[in-house]
Amino acid sequence: MKTELISISPNGTGMDKALELTEKTGAFCGLDHKAALRLRLLSEEVIELMRTFTDELVGDFWLEAKDNVVEIHLKTDIPMDVKTKKEIIAVSSSGKNSAAKGFMGKIREMIANATLPDDPETKAMADQALGLMALGCQLGSYSGSYSWSMSSYVASIEKATDIPNEAQEAKDELEKSIVANLADDVTVHIINSSVEIAIYKAF
Repeated sequence: MKTELISISPNGTGMDKALELTEKTGAFCGLDHKAALRLRLLSEEVIELMRTFTDELVGDFWLEAKDNVVEIHLKTDIPMDVKTKKEIIAVSSSGKNSAAKGFMGKIREMIANATLPDDPETKAMADQALGLMALGCQLGSYSGSYSWSMSSYVASIEKATDIPNEAQEAKDELEKSIVANLADDVTVHIINSSVEIAIYKAF
């Protein structure tokens, strides 16, 4: 089952409808109150992630239910360039990208870097900024497409014995994250400036 698409924007348009659609999907799947609340929390998290980019973004939100798995999808177009990237960083009073803290902040930063134009200057910036998040990459990056998954990222961190401090910091971020604790997987697929985020939850 795939729901209708809800158009949402950072100014709040469509967000109530998206959460209402989430609740309807939970009811359709026969989820109890606790499970339905978890599904709503995951929808809120992915919507909030989009709101951290620019006020001009418009995204398509929908859910899919297959067997006992519910998927939450958000697809948008993020026209990123070095100027926009620097503007995002400048939002912090310190001039550093404080929003990149935490697991969802790291996903946001990864998207911002992966959607940068594919030229030597931006490629170097992106490669350096990705850090351990690059461990979740499933396909080639910076060639117009990029694919990342939380399950690959988590598995790679567990094996990263050569960088114990960084790996432990990443594990701590995952433990504190609502999404990492509730979701069974998170995927990010990027083709040029088109970004699709999907959260998978089995009930």
